[in-house]
Amino acid sequence: MKMLKRLFQLTWLRRGARKPADFPPLSIDPDEFSRLLCSGRKQDLRILAQRLSQRSRAHA
Repeated sequence: MKMLKRLFQLTWLRRGARKPADFPPLSIDPDEFSRLLCSGRKQDLRILAQRLSQRSRAHA
């Protein structure tokens, strides 16, 4: 049990140590992002995934 508690604490500390500068701003318009995400259509989710993966490749 102590080991699990330690593991969760370490994970939480790592999350807290991240800086917002590590993650560049989205290249997708927030309205378009929410529209694609909330539509629930398979095609829209694919489009969203493609755009987000292009963003991560460009900044990697």
